[in-house]
Amino acid sequence: MNLLTNAWIPIQHQGKYQKISYQQLLCGDQTGELCFPRDDMELACLQLLCAITQVLFIPKDKKSLGQYVKEPITPEVYADACQGKMDWFDLDHPETPFMQIRGVKATQSTPMDKLLAGVADGTNKAFVNPQGLAEALCGGCVSVALFNAANNCPSMGGGFKGGLRGSTPITTLINGRTLRETIWLNVLTEDAAEFVMPWYQETKDQLPNYLDKIKVDSKIPASAIGLNRGLLWQPAYFELLPSQSSANCSCCGGYEPVYNGFNKAKFSYTIEGVWPHPLSARIFTVKSGERQEKFPSFTTTAPTWTHMSRLVVDQQNDKEGQQTAPVIQQARTFMSADKIQLIIGGYRNKQATVEERRHELFSLAQGWAEHGDLIQQIIIVGLSYKTTLRKALYLFSVGIKDKVNGSGVNLCDPVEAVYYQQTENLMHNSLAIIKFEEAQDELLALNKQLKSIVISLFNQATESYRQEPKMLKALALARRSLHKSFRELEPQGETL
Repeated sequence: MNLLTNAWIPIQHQGKYQKISYQQLLCGDQTGELCFPRDDMELACLQLLCAITQVLFIPKDKKSLGQYVKEPITPEVYADACQGKMDWFDLDHPETPFMQIRGVKATQSTPMDKLLAGVADGTNKAFVNPQGLAEALCGGCVSVALFNAANNCPSMGGGFKGGLRGSTPITTLINGRTLRETIWLNVLTEDAAEFVMPWYQETKDQLPNYLDKIKVDSKIPASAIGLNRGLLWQPAYFELLPSQSSANCSCCGGYEPVYNGFNKAKFSYTIEGVWPHPLSARIFTVKSGERQEKFPSFTTTAPTWTHMSRLVVDQQNDKEGQQTAPVIQQARTFMSADKIQLIIGGYRNKQATVEERRHELFSLAQGWAEHGDLIQQIIIVGLSYKTTLRKALYLFSVGIKDKVNGSGVNLCDPVEAVYYQQTENLMHNSLAIIKFEEAQDELLALNKQLKSIVISLFNQATESYRQEPKMLKALALARRSLHKSFRELEPQGETL
């Protein structure tokens, strides 16, 4: 099975499901939306398609990229780009199979469910995974799973390495009007690649590390990893067991040759520095004069909008900063006058266990590229009202030592969860429809709506305690806290 020639991409178009080839997609012969039973597989497939396109067709400049976006490529251009790289994407190659190492030694084989994030975990019920989802995977699904495990998932534990971005990074992609357009919008031009990684030219002909293996215990500077090598980095030794027969793929349902297991083995190496992945933002701090970078990830249950500032706004000072994903930086140069839709996804994990999947679509209003400060202000306002509510409820619980006895009832976490639920659509809409030229009026309206939600949640949470004389002082203290915080957030706003 070869990703450059076989029909492996599951799509749905006008109510019909089918599998198409990568060539059909780029040459415009077929269109539709990706169709997997799991949202993380769709996101990983989209990333894989972007990576293949980046490797085969890197545009020289914005003009070339714009042409790719507007018009499908010809079969001749496709064939020319694939010359010399067919073996890179051959899942069953006798020597260098896609994202695998031949001759992996393992005491026993591993079932396929270990390759799909969360399926074999004790938390998988939260994902509503059908029974037997990973018993047997077809070539397309297993290719996506291998790529996902190498790029997006927590390591398999026990000394296994995670991907170049660390454990469960947040991935940010630009959403186009069609699947083909989406892929091209997330491909860097040569100019952009050289800006992001000054070592691009000297490393552009590197092979992926499953083709050109690295030595065990190697120390590798991030600046020694080229674009192709980094996008297709394989951090572990995986080898699929040979396909024995055809059957229905337990993931996509297609009847074709399937894989039932794989061998795995760990190997150690050290990456020195942080490799600038095209689809990820980075955050950094400066300690003792040294800049320490990492990729943001979902570490709490807080919704995705709380991360939007670091995903779309560049800023830095002497102590800390954040840089948006290179594809977002590139988009500012040719999509700044338009609205933009972003696909944001990733996992929340606890060590090797996946606890949550995320795959969301965000819209940013026209002018997003020039008004990052206002986008950040919207996020800050949303978080500030959450903090105001939580602070008041905390005072209601603990009171003030030697002055006001607290209620002893901790309402912070459950009410915070409800706050996020009730503000989710409001925050999405604010980012999508804000008129930046009327930003002050828009922000004032957002303040009023968030304040109303906070008042309502506070009243609901404390209603059952209003008749308890012992809790009246704690309740009054909490209300005064809300008064004070509202005045700080809205100098001209109303109070309780």
